[in-house]
Formats: sequence, structure tokens, C-alpha cells
Amino acid sequence: MASAETGDQALSARRRKAQGAVDRMLGVVPWYNGLPDAEREEIRASLRLVSLRTGEYLFRVGERSPGWYGVVDGLVKWSSGGADGKTLSLAGFSTGSWFGEATMIRGARFDYDLVALRPSRVVILPRDTCEWLWNHNIEFTKALMEHLAERVDWLMASYTGNVLLDVDTMVARAVAAQLAAESHSGTDGRLKISQEEIASLCGVSRQRCNAALTRLARAGVLQTRYGGLTILDREALDRYAKTDRKFGPAPARTA
Repeated sequence: MASAETGDQALSARRRKAQGAVDRMLGVVPWYNGLPDAEREEIRASLRLVSLRTGEYLFRVGERSPGWYGVVDGLVKWSSGGADGKTLSLAGFSTGSWFGEATMIRGARFDYDLVALRPSRVVILPRDTCEWLWNHNIEFTKALMEHLAERVDWLMASYTGNVLLDVDTMVARAVAAQLAAESHSGTDGRLKISQEEIASLCGVSRQRCNAALTRLARAGVLQTRYGGLTILDREALDRYAKTDRKFGPAPARTA
């Protein structure tokens, strides 16, 4: 009996810890905090938490969208495979990022994959809750439309980047995207992201990514450290990334 009680207590503690992580993530999401109390309570009660191991897929091509996704912690990659076996790395989403709104709104099936690059936790806001909110709350609808507009802008920049940009710019854009995604977390320019993860987000080899990071470090833009990067000059990073500070996910390149 004591063993069973201890197991139940441990399970309850893990659940409280997970729910606390969700609450912390939601606490810095502008669109969520701009909603009335009743809507926030509805959203919080509707969220479903999914834990992913490194290399585990959240969904694959052809699966139907259940709702809108938000990253509680970790790093996941949006990618698409071609008939020739090549993979197009489309975006990286880290803590506080929301994605999948276009597929959800269309009620369609996914035409891309989503895989965890490190242990990650993601929440799903069901489509029926989203549909009720966008029919009854203009602030939620505006937030959703802003996400869509930013995604369109990013896709245009992604296409340009895939055709025209060199590796240094691609890597700088990937780093700038993660810095923007984590700006609410109080990281003070310190990013917990490995060089291997950056290479995966850019769709380039680790060797080419490392060479680009070395050049950016020599230029005083950033400093590499064990387990991550420290951004030393944000304006210089924006210049190398060829972007203004309003920036979305990392651009794409075929691997």
C-alpha cells in the first residue's frame, strides 16, 4: 500500500510540475493574456499536453490537424520531404512559439512533418475551442490573423533565402529566429541551442554550420559556448541575417 501511495504521489508531483511549465509559458504569451478571464480559463482547461523524445514526431504528413500547437519547452522542426528523398527544413519552433494555424483553420491534413530536435513539450488547443473563440472574441481572431500574416511574410522570405542566401546568412537568420522566439523568456541573449540543432534548422551540414558560426564569432556577433550561444551584438546579427528585428522562424534550405 505504501509503495502504491508513493507512486501516486510521484505521479501527482510530475503532473503539477508539467502544469506549472504550461502556466509559465502562457504567462508570457501576449494574445493569451489579452483575453478576458473567462476565455483564458476556457483555453487553459482545453489544452492537451504532449511530451516528445528527441527524434519523435508530433505528427506526420497526411494526419489531420486537431488544433493549434504551442511549444511549452524544447525545440521542434517543421520539414517536408520530396519524392527524391531530400528534406526541406522549413522552420524551428522553440518555447512560446505557436504554429499550425493555417492547417487548423482549413480543417485540412498536414502536408509536412513536425519532429522534436530535443526533449520537448507541446500543448494542443483543440480546433473547436479555437473556432468558438474566433467567432466570439475579436482579440483572439486578431491574434490568429497576425500569426497568419507573419507566417506569410516568413514564407516569402524563406523562398528568397532558399534561392539567394549564403550559408552565413542562413545561419544568422536561424539564430535570429531563435533569439526572437525566446526574447520573452529573459535569456538576455543566451540561447540554449546546439550547433547541430542550428544546422538541422538550416538544412546544412554541421561542418558548414560550424564554419559560419566561427565567422560570426570572429566578427563579434556572437560567442559559442558549451550547450549554446551568447549574442553579443543584436544589431550586427540583424545585419548578417538581412532582417529587421521583426522576425519569424528560421528560413528553409534543402538537405
